[in-house]
Amino acid sequence: MTVGHPVVRLIGPPEADGEYVALRNPGSDDEEIVHLHDYKRLYREPGLYEHIVQELLGCRSPQVAADALADALAELALDPSHVTLFDLGAGTGIVGELVRADGISTIVGLDALDAARTACLRDRSGIYADYLIGDLASPAPELLTNLERHRPTALISAGALGGTHGSGATLINALALLPTGSPVVFTIDERWTQSDGPGGFRTVVSDLLASRRLQLLSRSRFRHRVSTSGTSIYYELVAAVTGE
Repeated sequence: MTVGHPVVRLIGPPEADGEYVALRNPGSDDEEIVHLHDYKRLYREPGLYEHIVQELLGCRSPQVAADALADALAELALDPSHVTLFDLGAGTGIVGELVRADGISTIVGLDALDAARTACLRDRSGIYADYLIGDLASPAPELLTNLERHRPTALISAGALGGTHGSGATLINALALLPTGSPVVFTIDERWTQSDGPGGFRTVVSDLLASRRLQLLSRSRFRHRVSTSGTSIYYELVAAVTGE
């Protein structure tokens, strides 16, 4: 934890409806209560989001996804240095930093929040060849043009799909940017992979696999992180390759 960060107190149900953190400046008794997914606020201070989510809550999705991508590239005999990776829901660039360490040098990031791009360029400058802002569920023509010109040949998305995050349309539109034979890795909360309700991905994923638009390499369950009240949150990892 970098010197100057607020002191963090985790708040979870039943004390609060949802996951929150209390932020207190050292030497002060005043606390600021912030929702865990108030990204604009948490991204404002360098390293604060990572301290809370990665360190205090033990989030594993970025590393799990990066490891799965490395395994997929090896299985498909693809040279990481020749891959152009599309990082969907790039956030502050944690995934981008991890995959660069695995030899992928060309990464294009996309996030819905300009605050994420600002934080990434501040804290991890040089990770991305380009970092775009937009909604891929209903993309503006300019966004699609910018993504297409990069010609991505692989996709990764760590915890950025399902629920209030990216929708099924987001994933389908991302896959449409890739040529046949491209590795695809994503992690989603198992609540959404088991549901067809709002934010659900059960039918989306099953249809992609049944149609062979995605050909499965591996699928597994893992502990994504703990909640602010200390309970385990489980996600599914899907690694696949694009078909015809």
